[in-house]
Amino acid sequence: MELDAKFEKLIKQQAKYESKNLGLNLLISRLQRRYAANRTPEEMKKCLQEMNAFFSKYFSILGKDIEALKRL
Repeated sequence: MELDAKFEKLIKQQAKYESKNLGLNLLISRLQRRYAANRTPEEMKKCLQEMNAFFSKYFSILGKDIEALKRL
C-alpha cells in the first residue's frame, strides 16, 4: 500500500492521527506500544502487515481515514 510510510510514522509516534473509528484508534495505540517495546525492523514489518490487513479488511468504512492519512 502507498500508505506504508504514513503508517510507519504513526507507529513510531512521529505523527499523530485521531480517527472517529474507535477500532482504528485502538489498533494504532496497540501497535505503538508493541513497537516501543521492541524497536526492530522485523517488529515494524509485523506492525505494518497488521495495519495493512486492517485497512484491507475495512477499506469500505475507512475511506475518510485513508484520505486524511495521505495528507499527514
